[in-house]
Amino acid sequence: MKALITLLVFLPLFTIGQENFHINAEVDGLKDNAKVFLIYTVDEQQITDSTIVKNGRFSFEGSLKYPTQAQLFLHHNPYINRDKNNGKSDALSFYLEPASMEMNATDSLKHIAISGSPINDHYLILYNMQEKTNQKYVELSEEIKALPPEKLKDTMIYNALLQRELDIVNETYEVQLDFANKYPDSYMSLICLSYIAPQPGFYERAKSTYEKFPEKLRKSPLGQDILVLLASHDNTQIGQVAPDFEQETPAGDTMKISDFRGKYLLLDFWASWCGPCRTENPNLVKVYRQYKDRGFEILGISLDHSRQREAWLKAIEADGLIWSQVSDLRGSKNKAAVLYGINAIPANFLLDPEGKIIAKNLRGQALRDALKDIF
Repeated sequence: MKALITLLVFLPLFTIGQENFHINAEVDGLKDNAKVFLIYTVDEQQITDSTIVKNGRFSFEGSLKYPTQAQLFLHHNPYINRDKNNGKSDALSFYLEPASMEMNATDSLKHIAISGSPINDHYLILYNMQEKTNQKYVELSEEIKALPPEKLKDTMIYNALLQRELDIVNETYEVQLDFANKYPDSYMSLICLSYIAPQPGFYERAKSTYEKFPEKLRKSPLGQDILVLLASHDNTQIGQVAPDFEQETPAGDTMKISDFRGKYLLLDFWASWCGPCRTENPNLVKVYRQYKDRGFEILGISLDHSRQREAWLKAIEADGLIWSQVSDLRGSKNKAAVLYGINAIPANFLLDPEGKIIAKNLRGQALRDALKDIF
């Protein structure tokens, strides 16, 4: 599915007072000695476990301080080698939490029903609430895929599609805010608010909803992150001095925003896996070559993960990105991205020579027009 904006998904989950998880699964259609892989992430590290099916049953157990998004795969680990069915393997995405989880299905992993997991129960409620907006997004994505490539190069068509997608995204935020107000004791509500907090037009309502959450949620790691996201609303307004941060270049050198004082600077948040970002890169290359000798610079901040380092470097070379690049390789949890309230890319901020923010999210013709006015 190709989209104009890539939404960042960072969904840590949390259950108070437990540290062990147990998965007991019964899937009648699985053959004896079939191998099942469990893959999840803890502290930015991917963990892979596996087990063998006996009489249609398999189990996993382990320690987990905070719940996390996880996947089950039958027969293979797709992060090491793709299966022979072109990626159409039997798999399940779910939330792994410190609890005793029962999984049952008659034929396959993808049809598993989960019990004993409050987080997965709440996710299903939220999913059903978002059914209409999800359908709108699918329909738009299919429409985009059906368009000839030359149509997407038409600025008017591109901008119209982009606006429709932004409208759907905002509808999704409204649904998530509604969920958070209906279920203030649910950690899923905190997850919803992590999307909503930095969004224009949602700040006051997001702050009000956050203050209604119980203390145990507000003091959780994600609850503390949301405080930073809420603060980003004020810290990244036009006219404010852009918050400084320091990250490493691919060569291991450190670089800060303040290193660019005296020049107009475009902070470009992107990632190698972000299709819309890669589509915009030729425009950035063009404007950089046009204005780099007149006091204009770009600083690319990658939201790639540590395991995607090579893909990041290859994307820099393939797209001809000859300006400075940095990342902490923490994926969607990139500290600069959190500081700037980024949860959708591409995203950018244009700074003046004093480091003040003078524009946001300029792409295509809008960026060319802004730089033409400046120079």
